[in-house]
Amino acid sequence: MNNQLDRLLIVDDEEYVRQYLATVSRRLDFDVAMASDRQTLERQLVSFDPDVILLDLQMPGEDGINVLKLLKNYNSRAKIILVSGMDKRTLATAAKVGESLGLNMDGALQKPVLMETLRDKLRKPRSADTVIRPERLEDAIANGEIRPAYQAKAVRKSDGRWAISEAEALARWHRPESEVVFPSQFLTIAEHSGLLPALTDSMLEQVVLQLRDWENRGLHLSVAVNVSSCSLTDATFPDRVEELMRRYGFDNSRLILELTESAAIQNKGLAMEILSRLRIKGFGLSIDDFGTGYSSLEQLYRMPFSELKVDRFLVREVCTRSEAGIIVKAVIKLAKELNIGVCAEGVETADVVDFLLDAGCEKIQGYFLGRPSSAEALETLAMRFQRTGFGPTPASVPKRGRAHIARGGVMPRRHAASLDDSGNSGQGDDYHVTRTLC
Repeated sequence: MNNQLDRLLIVDDEEYVRQYLATVSRRLDFDVAMASDRQTLERQLVSFDPDVILLDLQMPGEDGINVLKLLKNYNSRAKIILVSGMDKRTLATAAKVGESLGLNMDGALQKPVLMETLRDKLRKPRSADTVIRPERLEDAIANGEIRPAYQAKAVRKSDGRWAISEAEALARWHRPESEVVFPSQFLTIAEHSGLLPALTDSMLEQVVLQLRDWENRGLHLSVAVNVSSCSLTDATFPDRVEELMRRYGFDNSRLILELTESAAIQNKGLAMEILSRLRIKGFGLSIDDFGTGYSSLEQLYRMPFSELKVDRFLVREVCTRSEAGIIVKAVIKLAKELNIGVCAEGVETADVVDFLLDAGCEKIQGYFLGRPSSAEALETLAMRFQRTGFGPTPASVPKRGRAHIARGGVMPRRHAASLDDSGNSGQGDDYHVTRTLC
């Protein structure tokens, strides 16, 4: 066994739970260590240096959020799986806190944990989780191994038809020695090793070069690129991005820069200056995952955003949870009243499209349109939309059937579930945190 790859730490105050989790983990070839208190945990973080941590949120004298902060202080790169008897909403919130701290959160398991559930979670392929050295990542950026995949955005036009006029660029590391690596597996290393600026610059250069190629082929798109909080502390960033666009002959409006709420509140004064300069220069600014970060409403009136993206986890549940529907409708109404564009991400079904249309949202992104794919695949999809796409949506069509009829036969009823260019059909690998490049 390669101990660099398979070290698993169990953090739980109950002895029988630790032993149960340890037994299953060892059968899956993990080297296992355990901790039942903070002092032992700190020792294990130094001496054992785990690759995976099973973390109980409820421990005597130490709640799980404080443990997550401790893991951040130790610069832990481990995958963290929450294990708790708490309700799903609390687990999801705790996971979001971990992501906002820059930790590599990998979902949650509710107690009592079934053996098969734990096995399935831990059996996920780990070859891509090989310890990534900063030097290797630096070489990958320099050699162009980290390249953008593109996910379409559809915009509803005044005649009721839909068009793909935008896309979002999502980072993918095409390692020659293994399968495609997703951002959740290398962004923490990039941040800790100071490589995020180089990664951002590389992504921007490749995206603008692709814009030029599409333009030459008659496809006129805008592209959104996620930028990290470090870009908002670099006073030269606006001028450098403008020079890049000028070099390739594009108007600045063809590039949208996306950032999370959490990124925007770091170093507010400088961030506000840089964002203002970017908007003055004509770049689009989109606030990502709106509704899940910090001080959301404050960002909308303090920062010059041109677009608000409704968080995908809220959007997915608008037809199944009334609370999610109420929140999404309120966010859309707020954006419209503030004269800010709104895009719903995480759209997977026709019913959700119908809901969003009724709520007044006319830009969508998600697997309903297609998964992140190669530039060539996106071009094919965009051209197909030009020919057929979503047709007009007659008011006489019953609500639940409107999106289905409007599509003109382009996609299946429930999902546009084609694989992305890596062949990966999973969801949630695009890591949306404060420094995201995905």
